[in-house]
Amino acid sequence: MQVDFYGRVPKYMVNFSLFAMEYLGLNSLRGEVNICLKKSLDDDAFGLCWGDDREIEIWIASSQFGVPISRENKLRTIAHELVHARQYLRRELKGYCDKTNSTRWKGMQYRYKDDESDTPWELEAHKYELIVYDAWLSMR
Repeated sequence: MQVDFYGRVPKYMVNFSLFAMEYLGLNSLRGEVNICLKKSLDDDAFGLCWGDDREIEIWIASSQFGVPISRENKLRTIAHELVHARQYLRRELKGYCDKTNSTRWKGMQYRYKDDESDTPWELEAHKYELIVYDAWLSMR
């Protein structure tokens, strides 16, 4: 696994990212993960992740609606997006298949309108963001 950081990612975020990647087993997978810190993201999201089974792009926002995002929320967002990275690299999650706003999850096609928060890949990412963050806190 290769990981690269862009956009002046602070050391605490780099250290957490490396911990989270190991915790989630990403180190045993083939591929490349690029993590970039951005001032803000479209729709004022905390983070975005997309890619395929070889290369993943993760963007983390430093502010939302012009207000700085807390350290805890940035770290939880990194963990959340790294879960998506693992899903892509394991070929469990495949991005939009066509213009019908559908995604493939573990071989099944899911269609949704605007809110994907209750999809299986998002539920898994929400679950593990807390587990990884709590594991990080417990070792400090």
